[in-house]
Amino acid sequence: MKTTFKTLLIVLGIGLFSGASRTSAKQTDAQFEQAKYKNSFECHYGQCNATAKSTGRRCLHCVSNPGDLYCYQH
Repeated sequence: MKTTFKTLLIVLGIGLFSGASRTSAKQTDAQFEQAKYKNSFECHYGQCNATAKSTGRRCLHCVSNPGDLYCYQH
């Protein structure tokens, strides 16, 4: 009886943990999309054209001068 109860608790704990991690990943993606949309309108001279190697996503920084293609970090 005790092992069945422990097994049940472990299975439920794993299920809850995996569901919570998926939710936070969706929130992170949603926040990224909102930031990307927001920054495209706030950049005075345009957005940086660099792409991150680790994520494959476009840099969200603004360029400093007219005619620049990359931000100060790239």
